[in-house]
Amino acid sequence: MDRQLAERLEIFERTGQVAPEICRFVRVELDMLDAAGSEITEESAGTLTSHLLLALQRSRDGGALTEFAADETVRAELAGHPDALEQAAALAERAESALDVVLPGQEVRFLALHLALLRQREAMR
Repeated sequence: MDRQLAERLEIFERTGQVAPEICRFVRVELDMLDAAGSEITEESAGTLTSHLLLALQRSRDGGALTEFAADETVRAELAGHPDALEQAAALAERAESALDVVLPGQEVRFLALHLALLRQREAMR
């Protein structure tokens, strides 16, 4: 993880936008992606990081996204990336276990889009 991405996490925690345990969980998840060979930087994973932090906090606070007008478009895009959807679902299971936070399907699909984009970036390296 590069310095800028670490700063992003610190800002979210320091400003109270997300709980410290959520920041710790996301940091561990990013470290796991990094250990698996993904290049985890501000450029490659900044939006993934922000979305995951806020999705977990929204879900914990009872305000998770459950409806989205473009959901069918998201589903169609993910049809070509079943591995990203599986990876996002596994992440959601770890979040439920570690944080007792349930991410609804809409949030999981959005995370899968971020993970698919990360994989596409890796393929272009």
